[in-house]
Amino acid sequence: MEQKSTRKEIIRKGAGLVHAQGFHATGIQQVLDAAGVPKGSFYYYFKSKEDFGLAVIDYFTTTIGQIFSRYLEDKKTPPLTRLDNLFKHYEKIFENSGCILGCPLGNLSLELADIDEKLRAYLEIAIKNLITRIETCLQEAKHDQSISPDLDTRDTAYFIFHAFEGAILHLKVERNIEPYRSFRRYMARYLKA
Repeated sequence: MEQKSTRKEIIRKGAGLVHAQGFHATGIQQVLDAAGVPKGSFYYYFKSKEDFGLAVIDYFTTTIGQIFSRYLEDKKTPPLTRLDNLFKHYEKIFENSGCILGCPLGNLSLELADIDEKLRAYLEIAIKNLITRIETCLQEAKHDQSISPDLDTRDTAYFIFHAFEGAILHLKVERNIEPYRSFRRYMARYLKA
């Protein structure tokens, strides 16, 4: 494996481990073993575990961003339907995982925001980017008159994202998809009101 692809594989395998068990519970050696990389190679690819954490956040941001783009930028579909399709997609993911993994950015935010300022700031940027994508979709819904012209799209985008993350947290605690379905039902009613 060449250097660039080895680094990508370490990040990909590491991201899977971090998503499943948390950043601090994921050891460097465990990541190297999962990636099939020799012991002691970690610091060749990363300056520190924090540097690795930034790369993992980038990985999750890119992956989640691609999903958001696939659904929210589908111009053949009305904006509110796009938003609903995005959240339906996530409902299937959470159901298929047995409601245990949750959102990787949400999980990392809960774990790291109080203890690592650099990682917290990186997570903040990633999350604001996702909220901006929701806001853009809501602005399109306002333009096509499928939502009220008085709706504050910025505040609503934040509200939707906060409710989304809260529902994910609750479904993990209950090991049940119903909190997430409740979020989806209420969001649809709220936007149509």
